[in-house]
Amino acid sequence: MIALSTDRRRLDDVIDPAYSAETSVVCRYRHAFSSGAPGEDAAFKAALLDSSIREGARIFPLLTYRGVDLHVLDESSLMQTGTLKSIDGCLTAAKCRLRGYERVVFESGGNTGTALTAYGQKAGLETFCFVPEASVPLLDSRVFERETAHLIAVADAGLVKESARLFRGVNRIQHIPEVAWRYEASRFRGCFILEHSMRHGGFDWLVQTISAAFGPIGIYGVLHGFESGLDRIPRFLGIQQEANCPMYKAWTSDARELGPAGAEPKRGGDLLTRVMYDVAPHTYGTYADLKGVLEATRGDLGTINHQEFFDMFEQRFDGKSILDLLEENAARIGTRNGDVIERTGLIALAGALKAISENRIARGSRVLCCLTSGTRPGDGRAVPDYRVTDVGRVLQDCHRMLHGA
Repeated sequence: MIALSTDRRRLDDVIDPAYSAETSVVCRYRHAFSSGAPGEDAAFKAALLDSSIREGARIFPLLTYRGVDLHVLDESSLMQTGTLKSIDGCLTAAKCRLRGYERVVFESGGNTGTALTAYGQKAGLETFCFVPEASVPLLDSRVFERETAHLIAVADAGLVKESARLFRGVNRIQHIPEVAWRYEASRFRGCFILEHSMRHGGFDWLVQTISAAFGPIGIYGVLHGFESGLDRIPRFLGIQQEANCPMYKAWTSDARELGPAGAEPKRGGDLLTRVMYDVAPHTYGTYADLKGVLEATRGDLGTINHQEFFDMFEQRFDGKSILDLLEENAARIGTRNGDVIERTGLIALAGALKAISENRIARGSRVLCCLTSGTRPGDGRAVPDYRVTDVGRVLQDCHRMLHGA
C-alpha cells in the first residue's frame, strides 16, 4: 500500500500546481504519497499520469437547513465516468501497467466496473466485467463497445462474486482491484478535502453513502495524517439503504465483526440503488477499519428508506427543490422518464437532511456531503456479451467467453 510521504509536512509542499483539482485529484496530489523505493515510486507516478483521463472534484455550498450549512463534494460531474470510481480506474490501470497485466476480471454493481473498463481499455487491457443483470440498464454502452471490453450479466446478484471468482480461477486471469488499491484511491479524495478545508475552513461532519466503506477509511487516513493542518477533523456519518445495510446493523448492535448480510432483497425495487447490491461486504475485511473511523471521529451510521428518499424531492428550500439547487450549481442529476437513474450519491444527501431534522447534526454545523454519482447517467443501451444463469454456466462457457468458440 502507498503511504503518506510527508511526515506531517504541509500539504502545499506536495501539491502539483500544474493540475487543478477540477482536472484531476490524482495528478494534483500524487506526490503526497510514496510507493516503495525511489525508482518504483517514480515509475508508479509516471503511470498515474499516463492513465489519467479526468478525475475532477469540486466543493460548493448548497443550502442552509435548520441552521446547518450544507456543502456538496461533487465527485460526479467532473469525473470521466461520472462517479468517484474514476479515481479507482486511474489508479488500478496504473498498477496493471506496472505489473504487465494483459487480461483482468472484476465484479461490480456498475460504477466500479464502468470505471475499470474505461481506464483498462485506455491501458490496453482486455477486461471482463461481471455485473448483476438488474444493473445493465444503468450502464453506458459506449464504455463497452470495444471487442476487448467484455460485459457479463449475472441473473442472480448474489452470484456475481462467485461467478467472477470461478472465471478467474479457471482461466488464471488477474482479478482486480486489490483491497489496498481501493484505500489508496480514496486517499486522493482525502487530499482534496484537506486542501479545501485548509483554505476555506473545515467541516463538522462528512457524510457519504457507503457499502464496503473504502472511501471514509482512505479519506480519514489522510485527514489524520495531516492533522496539524486542520482546525478540526469532521465527524463521519455513513449512510446505507435500509434494504441492504449490514454495516449499519453491525454498528448499532455493537458487533465486533461483520458477518454475511443474508439473502439479497428479493425484488429489484427493494434496493434504492442497484449498484450497491452486495450482501457480502464482510469479504473485504473493512469493518474493523470503518469502526475505527467512527470511534475516532465520534461518528455514526444511518439508513434511508424509499419513503425518506423520495420525500427529499418534495421538500422546498426557499422555494426550490434539491434538484433545482444542484442544477443551479452545474450538478444536474440524470433522470429517465422522470425518475432519478443513479441514486447512490443522493442517498447521502437524503441522509444528511434526515440527520439534521432529527438533531443528530446540531444547528450551526458545517456539513460536507459527498455526491459520488448521479450527474452523468449511462445511455441504458449496453448489451452483455454473456448472461450467467448459474455458476455452472461460468465454467461451461469459459472457452467461449475467451475465444468466441
